[in-house]
Amino acid sequence: MSLSAPQRRDQRRRLVVSWNRSSDTTGAVPADAPRVMAAYDPEAHPEKQRGPAVLLPTGLGGLSLAIVAILVPLSAALATAAAEHAFGREVFVGGGRFARTLAAAGSVLDATSVAALHVWLGQMFLVIAAAVSLVVRLMRRHRRDDYKGRFRAWGWMAAILVLTACSGAVPLGRLVGALMADATGLTFGPRGLGWWIGLATVAFSVVSLWAVLPLHERLGTAVWLALALAAFGGSAAAAWLADGRPAVVAAGLAAWSVGGALALVAMLTAARSVIREVRGQCGRPSRSKPARDKATAPSSPEPDDASAEATSVTADEGATLYTDGSDHDQRHMSKAERKRLRKLARMNGAAA
Repeated sequence: MSLSAPQRRDQRRRLVVSWNRSSDTTGAVPADAPRVMAAYDPEAHPEKQRGPAVLLPTGLGGLSLAIVAILVPLSAALATAAAEHAFGREVFVGGGRFARTLAAAGSVLDATSVAALHVWLGQMFLVIAAAVSLVVRLMRRHRRDDYKGRFRAWGWMAAILVLTACSGAVPLGRLVGALMADATGLTFGPRGLGWWIGLATVAFSVVSLWAVLPLHERLGTAVWLALALAAFGGSAAAAWLADGRPAVVAAGLAAWSVGGALALVAMLTAARSVIREVRGQCGRPSRSKPARDKATAPSSPEPDDASAEATSVTADEGATLYTDGSDHDQRHMSKAERKRLRKLARMNGAAA
């Protein structure tokens, strides 16, 4: 069992070498053909995956619409929840027939409650992001040169996203902090919260680098993941400094929800990058422009009298006697060469 992983790596390495040798004998690649940065097996295409890979956006338009669909509802929920703290008055208050409905709506949009709508949206975004990460793992495992198993990073990414989603409603931070404080005897942060923040930050950063660096189009994914990590850091800082203040608690929950939305956008961006790699759409080379346009190309110089005389010498009776076959030679001939050619033409005419 311990030798199974090295055997799989050796098998993948042999497959990569054999594929590279076969690809070297295929001939030249057209200049306008897409430049494939990584080779994938046919099973890597989204249409052949069991997961909903075909539903993932692959164009900039589809990805932009997905980002709008993620951020607009969350922004509306956050704006409504923050209105009470911004204006210093309760928004859902009133009597009459719908008093209970307004009170229930106020509890749903309470900015300081972990059961608020925006917190629930953040949890759903993180769960969907974990599902997208697993789809990326299914495609990346068919990359031919991945004999070191780098596709497993996306499985770890999905696990981290699921744990982050659970931490929105389950006090995982306090549990990890208490465990580390009891194990080490050091209470890092309020109630050991620093242990949870430090371990989560290191794990998220390491797995992100492990997963994103092998991608060809990695900039978009890296930017969105960095923004998500910054949002989660702001939420952790608010939890550290809250001390029972409602405004700080509300800011921390809002930052946590925004981090979940940004993580989902990062996973969608990564899925788009991997799908483009699988389909060979990454790194299209720019077509080289011709050095000179055909319209402005210099015309071939007309042969001068000396060249015309050298290529064809005609006798007095008008018959062609000698041609040296240098019709395409446009260099200027010296006087001695022209004299020699005329002499050879006269000798050939006399012999005939």
